[in-house]
Amino acid sequence: MGRAAQHVVLTVGGVLLVGLIVGAVVLTHLDSGSGSLVRPAQVGPAKDVVAPPPRGAVVLAGESGTNAVALAVSPGARPKLTATVLAQSGDPASGLPLAFRVNGKTIRARPCGSGCYTASVSRPRRVDVVLPGHTVAFDLPASTPSAAQTVARAARVTRRLSSLVYVESLRSGPTGGLLTTWRLKAPSEATYDIRKGAQAVIIGSKRWDRDKAGEPWRRSPQIPPLNVPRPAWGSVAVNAHLLGSARIGGHPVWVVSFANPTTPAWFTAWIDKSTYRPLRLKMTAAAHFMLHNYLAFDGPLKIAPPKTAR
Repeated sequence: MGRAAQHVVLTVGGVLLVGLIVGAVVLTHLDSGSGSLVRPAQVGPAKDVVAPPPRGAVVLAGESGTNAVALAVSPGARPKLTATVLAQSGDPASGLPLAFRVNGKTIRARPCGSGCYTASVSRPRRVDVVLPGHTVAFDLPASTPSAAQTVARAARVTRRLSSLVYVESLRSGPTGGLLTTWRLKAPSEATYDIRKGAQAVIIGSKRWDRDKAGEPWRRSPQIPPLNVPRPAWGSVAVNAHLLGSARIGGHPVWVVSFANPTTPAWFTAWIDKSTYRPLRLKMTAAAHFMLHNYLAFDGPLKIAPPKTAR
């Protein structure tokens, strides 16, 4: 990968993006150590439009090598299963010999659009999406009530935070990836620090970047200024359902799943039952398998220009 010419931070569809402009960098280079995208939730326009999940369906997502695989399970005694497969390029993966394994039976799926496969089955508790060389397993709770209000409240709580610190793991495939610590301070300040990689400090309309610790800082404008903190899923969340309850760091949480079809991306969030703060979040999108662990909320946080670059 070539040397980075400029770091950029912008928003697409209400979701914060951070990346490096490095000439001909593509997403397959993400595992090279410096990364083409650090905080992505959109991978660029696909050649074909991916249909949103069916209304009322429970949505889940997983990985098959470098492909993103999403499953939508429609309500009813004989629900329709809809699988969506996205290639690493961001394009829908059509024409695959995909099948569903349910209750010990393997059912060949039929095409339903770009990267879309479907079949109707008896009410399942587990669905295996069978792809060439990979099987992606999904467990389905017996009850999946709507979690739309929970997700909407978690988004409002996140937007009202004065500060937020979290660690992000991001991969484009089964191995490698980036580990980044984020510090966000409302309304327009942030830092990120990629382990063994790039660093940035952003304050309003100004920013400082360097390719790794110890190198000189470069100053440049931040256009437009950030608006942080924001929910990682952006401003769109559909098909939100409650999958169950768990505990994160001793805190009781709701486990919910939902999708942002404008990206497209699929999410699982662990939301604190008392504060409605997301404590953990998983995102699955084309070539972007991301996990957030949220560490600190509303704490005192000072973000200042680098001492050697003022």
